[in-house]
Order: sequence, then C-alpha cells, then structure tokens
Amino acid sequence: MSAIEKNDSFAGRSGYETWVFGILKYKILDTMRAQKRQGRWQPLADENDDEAIDRQFQQNGRWQQEARPQSWGEPEAAFETERFWQVFDACMIALPDSAARIFSLRELMGLSTEEICRELGIKENNCWVMLHRARLRLRACIERGWLEGDAS
Repeated sequence: MSAIEKNDSFAGRSGYETWVFGILKYKILDTMRAQKRQGRWQPLADENDDEAIDRQFQQNGRWQQEARPQSWGEPEAAFETERFWQVFDACMIALPDSAARIFSLRELMGLSTEEICRELGIKENNCWVMLHRARLRLRACIERGWLEGDAS
C-alpha cells in the first residue's frame, strides 16, 4: 500500500521491483520493532521437527531415495510462471511464522544473517538452522504443489 501511495516519489534510480521490495523490507522491520516494544513479538520456538528432517537423510548425510529433490526443469522459466508463484505463496503461508519471517528477510529482502539476528534477537546458529528447515519445507511443499499439482 505504501508503494502505491508513494508511487510519485519513485525516482528511477533502481528497478521498480527493487524499490517496492525496499519499502516492504523497511515496513516489515518497523512492524517487528513495534511488536517488540509492545511485547507482542515472541522469540523463535523450537519447531520439534528434527526427527522429520533426520528421516530425510541417511547416516552418511546423503538424501534418502524418497526424499531426494526432484528436477524442477528450467528454473528461469519456472520463475516466470504465475502458477509457481501461487504455489510459492501458499507454501510460505504454510511455514511456521518464525521460519517464514527469517526466510523472507534473508532470501527475499537480502538481509545478512547478522542483520536478521540483531533484529530478531537470536543467535546465528539458530538463524541458520531455521533457514535450513524453511528451505527443506519450501522445497517439499513446492514439489507437491507445483510439480505434482497438490498445492497445500
């Protein structure tokens, strides 16, 4: 909404999408800071899915046969399809709030793990674990919803 309201202030020094994501990035950070001040923000909780993740790997660290990532075809072509983004949005919504927040800050908004840890008040190891879990869940969800047609 802010991007629409401030559309006249777009100076063209960057791409329009970059400008909109910049606004979004700072709006999210402002909201998180406000929630911290009001006591509504909760620190990340353990997701209790270590066993589910462990089942995806063999003792030697390789993927179990049934858990191996599927071929996504041409990533650039997938990036352009509307269906992919519908599934991606549904998968992001299905993530736990804390995982979606960290993934968005890192991968969509480009914050460093140091910046994320400072904003959320978490340790770097926890941040990396949460990113790993979010990526695994997103991959599985996208494969189910986009490649197999069962978006959930």
